[in-house]
Amino acid sequence: MNPNKCLVTITNLEQIAICKKASITNFLFPLKDYCVGYPTTFEIEEIKEEGYLYLNRILDTESYENLRPLLKNLPSHIKGLVFEDFGVITLANELNLNLELILYQTHFATNHQSINENLAFVDSIVISTDITKKEIDEILKHTKKPLVYVLYSLIPAMYSRRTLLSNFEKEFNLESKNTVKLEEKISKNAFIAIENEYGTVLYHDKYLNGIDTFDDAKIKFYFINPVLMSNEEIDELLNSIINGTKKMTEKESRGFLDQETIYRLKEVCRAEN
Repeated sequence: MNPNKCLVTITNLEQIAICKKASITNFLFPLKDYCVGYPTTFEIEEIKEEGYLYLNRILDTESYENLRPLLKNLPSHIKGLVFEDFGVITLANELNLNLELILYQTHFATNHQSINENLAFVDSIVISTDITKKEIDEILKHTKKPLVYVLYSLIPAMYSRRTLLSNFEKEFNLESKNTVKLEEKISKNAFIAIENEYGTVLYHDKYLNGIDTFDDAKIKFYFINPVLMSNEEIDELLNSIINGTKKMTEKESRGFLDQETIYRLKEVCRAEN
């Protein structure tokens, strides 16, 4: 895989050297006060490398206004913003920012019609992980601009602006933790919950291994999001991806790439009276 096409989320600064070792130089930094679902975020002053800022919070009026001076005074090595809230587009236009804008709404970019509508306002969009490879190929045939494909990542199942872990721990007098593995008792499905003061994200417990073949000309970035992985695991992961040797493991899933998210319920036959 072409390392110049890879965009990697950074959760500690040592990972920058690990990425560079694999010839990857596109970095995504979760921005402090504007990101949920990450155990580590960064203030702009901490970011010395050229890269992108990640803002996945749904903004309220106060956070929107507080974001204005941050964006207005960004250093020149910040190349762009990866974000969820459309208000970021409004701010970027008001401030006349010369930044790449990449829209990342986990469950919405599922067809080329809506993607092309939104591409009128942004430079690229992250394709939803809720659709099949066949559907992604169809989107890429019709898209007006290159898109971002989630190559490897924990996938959010839910995001709440409530501090769900803290509330639960307080109610039942439990030890306070901001990262917890949970299991749904009936289905036995496992999730990883990560909380900060701005909300809680529940991830599926298996990493999506979406490594596959696409038309590179239609891909802006292959997104690699090794949240919660150790530096050693990330080093091994990146090298195997770049060298084309990555295999599926029991800690990984193909998600919905090979199966549709829509299931047909069995028909219930009723005898006519």
